[in-house]
Amino acid sequence: MSRYRAVPEESKFWAELDSNAHPVEVKAAGMYGYIEASFNGDGQLDPAATHRAQLAFWVEDLNSGNELRDIEMLRRMNSRGHPSIEWSVKKVSLLNRGRCRASGEVTVRGRTRSFEEDFKMSVAPGLLVLEGEHVFDMRDFGIEPPRFFWLWIEPRIKVGVRVVAKQVSET
Repeated sequence: MSRYRAVPEESKFWAELDSNAHPVEVKAAGMYGYIEASFNGDGQLDPAATHRAQLAFWVEDLNSGNELRDIEMLRRMNSRGHPSIEWSVKKVSLLNRGRCRASGEVTVRGRTRSFEEDFKMSVAPGLLVLEGEHVFDMRDFGIEPPRFFWLWIEPRIKVGVRVVAKQVSET
């Protein structure tokens, strides 16, 4: 079992939201946490081993490039009461060609929801890179989509992560 620590400066989160006016993109850097995984002699994920991860980032690091929109987003997400977005991966299975499937939970605003999604994994000596996307409904986390007069945001939100993690131990 190898343990990897996310490199905050290189790990990224993004979200794409649709509105009736134009798409909105939100980004955050500074993801932190760990990943535990076992690999076989070919450098492939060991299907018989247990793999897990615990990752998070600070809500206040979210940035859409529009200060007013960001203030409203932080208010709706209750960033003071729930300062981080966290997810844990409890099960990983190997699919093919560097693709895996993860099952886990994500917590936003104190509400936890399960997810299952495919992701891409790249392995190099001492380094692990994970990339994946998933679509959530923000209302599942108690966040009502904003509506301002004739402008509105759709409730479905496509989120993505790119986690760059360096190996810190091996057992």
